Amino acid sequence: MGNLPAERTSFVDRRQECVDVRQSLSIARMVTLTGVGGVGKTRLALRVAAQLGRSYRDGGWLVELAEVHDDDLVVHTVAQTLGIQDWSARGVEHVLADYVRDKEILVVLDNCEQVLDGCVKACAVLLDAAPELRILATSRQPLDVYGEHVVVVSTLPVPDGRPDGADAGNSVRLFAERASAAGFQPAAADNAAVAQLCRELDGIPLAIELAAARTRFLSVDELLARIGDRFQLLAGNRSALPRHQTLRATMDWSYELCSAEERLLWSRMSVFAGGVDLAAAEDVCSGSGLGAEAVLELMAALVDKSILTREPGPAGTTRYRLLATVREYGRSLLADDERTQLRTRHRDHYLALAEQGAREWFGPDQLAWRDRIAAEHDNLRAALEFCATQPGQVQEGLRLAGALWFYWTACGLIAEGRKWLDRLLALDTTPTAPRATALWVCSWLASHQGDLERGRATAEGCSAVAEHLKDAGLAAFGLHLRGVDAMAEGHLEEASSLTTRAWSYHRTHPKITSPMVMSLVQSGLVACLRGETDRATAYAQECLQLTAKTGELWTRSWGLVVRGLASWMRGDADDAVVHLRASIGIKIRFNDLFGLGMAAEVLAWSHVSRGEHARAARLFGVLDRLWQLVGVPLMGAQQLLEYRSGAERRARAALGESAFGKLVAETANLSILEGLAAAIREKPQPPDSTPAPQRGPLTRREFQVAEAIAQGLSNKEIAARLVISQRTAEAHVEHILTKLDFGSRTQVAAWIAGQHEAAT
Repeated sequence: MGNLPAERTSFVDRRQECVDVRQSLSIARMVTLTGVGGVGKTRLALRVAAQLGRSYRDGGWLVELAEVHDDDLVVHTVAQTLGIQDWSARGVEHVLADYVRDKEILVVLDNCEQVLDGCVKACAVLLDAAPELRILATSRQPLDVYGEHVVVVSTLPVPDGRPDGADAGNSVRLFAERASAAGFQPAAADNAAVAQLCRELDGIPLAIELAAARTRFLSVDELLARIGDRFQLLAGNRSALPRHQTLRATMDWSYELCSAEERLLWSRMSVFAGGVDLAAAEDVCSGSGLGAEAVLELMAALVDKSILTREPGPAGTTRYRLLATVREYGRSLLADDERTQLRTRHRDHYLALAEQGAREWFGPDQLAWRDRIAAEHDNLRAALEFCATQPGQVQEGLRLAGALWFYWTACGLIAEGRKWLDRLLALDTTPTAPRATALWVCSWLASHQGDLERGRATAEGCSAVAEHLKDAGLAAFGLHLRGVDAMAEGHLEEASSLTTRAWSYHRTHPKITSPMVMSLVQSGLVACLRGETDRATAYAQECLQLTAKTGELWTRSWGLVVRGLASWMRGDADDAVVHLRASIGIKIRFNDLFGLGMAAEVLAWSHVSRGEHARAARLFGVLDRLWQLVGVPLMGAQQLLEYRSGAERRARAALGESAFGKLVAETANLSILEGLAAAIREKPQPPDSTPAPQRGPLTRREFQVAEAIAQGLSNKEIAARLVISQRTAEAHVEHILTKLDFGSRTQVAAWIAGQHEAAT
C-alpha cells in the first residue's frame, strides 16, 4: 500500500543520513528534515520512506505541498492523498482523524515551509488520532510541533583540493552520473575542474545537477569559468547566507545560459501550479515576444537544460513541471503587473477548460474528463485563490467554482467545493448569473452533506437571483434544489411539484446536461418515497434512455439507483439487485462516495428481502464506514433511514447478534472499495463457469473490437492491440454498426456497458 513514487534518477549515497533519519523515526513520532532549498531533503525523505514502507502495515504516503499556499487546504490535501473523499460537513479534519485512528502508516509531508500553520494543524490531527502513525516532513524550517525531532540535511561533501583526488566525494559522483545522463563522460583530465566546480557550488545537489545538465553544450572548464564569473559578482555579500547565495548564483547562471525566448518561457511558466500540458503553456505563456508556435521547441530546450521536467499525464499525454526552487526563481523575475496579467491568463485558461468539461460531461468522455480535471487540481486551486484575493475577480471565481460542479460532486470533492463556493459567495453578493449558478451548486453540495439549512438557503437564493434576472433556466435549477431539500425534510408533495416542474423546463432545452437530468432522477426518488413505483420506474427508464443515446455513465448510475429502489419497493428484489449492482459497477469508476452509499443501501435492503442476510450484513459493515466519511446517512431523509433500520433489524433477527456482528466486522475494517467487492462478490465459481457478457449478434472477434471501441480506441489502435491490419479493423467496425443497427461508436460503447452490466 502507499503512493511513494519510483526514483527516476540514481540516489547518490547518503547512507549515514538514511541511518540517522531511520533511527530518529524509531524514537520520535515526527521527524522533520530541514535545510536550504535544493539540498536534497525530498530525495532523502523518499529514500527513507521507501526503505521503511514495508514495515508499516498501511504503507508510506507522500503528501506533496509545494503547490498548496492556503493553510486551510493542507488537511484537505492530506485526506485526498490518503484516498478519503471529503464529503462530510462536519470538517475534513474529523473525517481524517477517524480514518487514520487504527492505521499503522508513514506520512511524508513534503515542502511544508509555505503553509507552516496548516501543517502544524494537520500534524496535530494525525498524531493525536493515530498512535501507530509516523510523520516524516521536509521544510526549510522546523514546524515546532510538540515531540518533533529535527534532522538538518547537509550539503554533499566536496573535495578538499588535494591533487591526488583521494577525497573525491558524493558531490563529484553526483556530477559524473548526471553528466553521463546528459551524454558527457568526464575524463581523468577533467577531475580537477569537476572538483573545483563542486566546491564552487558548495555541494548543493540541485546546483550540481543544473551544472551537469550543461555538459551537453559546454566543457567542464567552460562551466567553471562561467559560474566562477557569476560567483565573483556575489563575493561581497555571500557571507550572510552562503548556501542560499550559491543556489541563487547557480540559478542566475543557468538563466543567463538560456536564450531570450527560453528566459521568457521560464519566468512565465512559473505561474503554473504543479504540472502543465503543452496546450496550457502555449495559451498562457505566448505573446509579447513569444510565439505560440515556438513554445514546444522552447520547452524541449528547457527540458534539456533540466529547468523543466517531463512526466506522464492522463490518456498518454505529457506534462511538464518546474521544480519548486526553480519555480520560485522564475516568479522572482516577474514584475507585479506582469505576474497579475499572467495569473489572469492562467485563470482564463482553466475557466475555459472547466466550462468545456461541464458542457461535455453529459457524454461518453466522462472518465477522460475526470482524469483531465484531476490532473489540473493544483492549477484550479491557484486560479480560484487568485479570484478570491484579487480585487474585481470574484465573479469570475464564481463562474469557475460553479462550472466545476461535476468535479465537486461526481469526483468526491464535496467539502473542498463547499469551501470555495462559501468563500466566494460571501465576497460578492451582486445578483448575477455566475452567482445564481454558484448558489445552486452550493445547495447541491450542502444537501448531499446533510446540511439542509444551508442547502435550503442557497437554493432559495438561486431562485431569488433567477427571478431578478428573469432567467427561466436558472429558475429551474432553483426549483430542483429546493425540491431536494423538501424531500430530505419529508415534504414529499412539495418536493414532487418542485422537481417535476424543474424537469418539465429542462427537458425542452436544446443542450441537455447532467444536472438537468438529475432533476428527473430526483423526481424518481420522490415518486418512490410517495409509493408511486410505476411512475418512479418510468422516470428511471427515461433517464436510462437519455443516457444510452449519449454514452453517459454517471447520471445513468443514478437512474439505475431509482430503478432499483422502485423495484425493491414493489417487492421485486431480484430486479432491484440487477440494477443496483450495475449502478455500483459504474460508480466505483468515479469517486461518487455518496452515490455508492445510496446504491449499496438499497442493495442491502434487497438482499434482506431475498433472505440473503449474510450478504446484507457485510454491506451494512461497509456502509457504517462509508457514511462516516459522507457525514449524514441517506441525506438525513427520515423515510430512507426507517427503511435502513427496518432492513437491519430483520437481518439481525435472522442471523442472531453474534453472527451479524462478525459479518459486519468482515468488511468494516476494509477500504470502501475492498469492502464493497467482498460484500457483493458471488461465491467462487470454476473458471469455465464465470459469467461472460452476451455477444448478441456479434462474433467473438467483433465483440473484442466493440470492447476496444468502448475503451475509446481508434481503428489504428484497435488494429495494433488485436494484431490485425487497420483495414480489417475498419471492416469489423462497419460490421458491428450494421449488425447492431447503430450509427455511431458512442452507441456501441453504451451497448457494451449494458452487456457487462447484465452479466454482473
